[in-house]
Amino acid sequence: MSTTFYLKNLVIQNFATFRNQTIHFRPGFNAIVGETGSGKSLVLDALQLILGGRADKKVVRRETEFSLVEASFHCEDPEVKAYLLEEGYPVEGKELIIKRVVYKNGSTKTYVNHLSCTITFLSSFSRRYIDLVGQFENQKLLSSGYQLHLLDYFAKLKSEVEEYQKILHDYKAARKKQDELEASRREREQRLDYLSYQLQEIEKLNPSSLDEQDLLKKKNTLVNLEKTQRLSHQVRDLFEGSEGTAGLSGLTRQLVSLVGKNPDLCGDQNEKLILFQDQLALIQDSLDHALNSELDPEELEGVMERLDMYSKLKKKFGGSVESVIQSQVEFLKEKTLLEELETNLDESGANLQSLEAELKARSELLHEKRIKASRKLSKELTERVRLLKMTGASITISLEKSSELLETGMSIVHFTAETNTGEGFFRIKDIASGGELSRILLSLRQILSTYDSISIFLFDEIDTGIGGETANCIGKALAEVGAKGQVIAITHLPQIAQFSEVLILVQKETQTEEKRTESSVRELVGKMIMKEVRAMAQLGQ
Repeated sequence: MSTTFYLKNLVIQNFATFRNQTIHFRPGFNAIVGETGSGKSLVLDALQLILGGRADKKVVRRETEFSLVEASFHCEDPEVKAYLLEEGYPVEGKELIIKRVVYKNGSTKTYVNHLSCTITFLSSFSRRYIDLVGQFENQKLLSSGYQLHLLDYFAKLKSEVEEYQKILHDYKAARKKQDELEASRREREQRLDYLSYQLQEIEKLNPSSLDEQDLLKKKNTLVNLEKTQRLSHQVRDLFEGSEGTAGLSGLTRQLVSLVGKNPDLCGDQNEKLILFQDQLALIQDSLDHALNSELDPEELEGVMERLDMYSKLKKKFGGSVESVIQSQVEFLKEKTLLEELETNLDESGANLQSLEAELKARSELLHEKRIKASRKLSKELTERVRLLKMTGASITISLEKSSELLETGMSIVHFTAETNTGEGFFRIKDIASGGELSRILLSLRQILSTYDSISIFLFDEIDTGIGGETANCIGKALAEVGAKGQVIAITHLPQIAQFSEVLILVQKETQTEEKRTESSVRELVGKMIMKEVRAMAQLGQ
């Protein structure tokens, strides 16, 4: 199997007893060995630092300013590259480089592909693609959520879970919309009352610029009617005359009569005199109409009332009749939209209920399939751990239903184990023995390594409290997991080390000149591995 993502090199500088060492790794099973206190655990500490672990200034080698750990990964995995690209750390070529610097004052700097990054991102990336077994309380495999994730991969439910999550996303959006509509209902009703009042006020006037102009003219006419009548009387006296005095009308008639009897007197002006007489008659009729008009107080009051309404509305809505009419249009539009929201609320509620029903149905189906798969996985896990010499041990994967819809359905998973027949089942994370827990997790990895996105596995304390044939079985299991990716494990047992493809020997010696302790590494491959394994066996490492 071609490994597309694995650790190639680890540079360690000024890190505790390491002054300047480069460790070369390969795909497959890489075993780290060495005498107690040689510094082999420091290699794992350096790897943990690269994976986002806590930095301690105590690791900075005495009389130096900083410690540096730099890891170079071979990276052709399209998923890993896509993730890094999306997060802003593109991989150039086939190499991913992660570097951390720890200063003696305790401050740190972190880089991914030569770009500064946060510890949060580094930890997130590491949890996604690298698995460290040994620091039990922090392990992904010990969390219920990740156990469910692995169960789903084992049951080949990935696409169904993704479809459920897509519907859940729609449901949450619909729930948010429904909540917003419900929250705004009271505010909407208040706004509708306001709009209705404003529209009623405007519609009562039914404004138009032409109407306002006519009202102003009528107002002027009515207000000036008394003055108009007084002047009309004076003009009428001029037309009709007074006692002993001929008026303009009588004089005009006399003039027309006289000229009519003597046509040659005015020549071609005779017709104009007749037209003049007609115009005077029209003017006199108009005066008679004005004189006959009477002031109607109610009419004036009505005109003034409407003009007052115009004044108030213009002051309220922009200063002109046109702005009042525009406000009316906008109010009507808003009122219509708000009234439609009530319909939207009903539709939103119906949609929400439909999505919730579908989610419950899908989560029930997922739960049933998970129960079926959990039985099969429980059986396989039990068989695997017994092969690792946990005689009488049993693994049971149990599921319970959540009272609410979760991101992955309604299933809550628990991996439980009975390490000794009749002693009862306990959750894996509560098992006291580190060696037993490591073997259970190793068994999980054997079964699930082809399903998961993780391809680099780090094992610490994998051989705690074991030996003999059990160690042989664990060595074979580590090699099996390594065949599907990369395994890096610390061991002191030759029975495990013999199955490695690369044996990393950590040694410690005192430098005579400097009188300083210094750790160093050698990578052994091929026949050199068996030679070192025999030496380990002879020394009883």
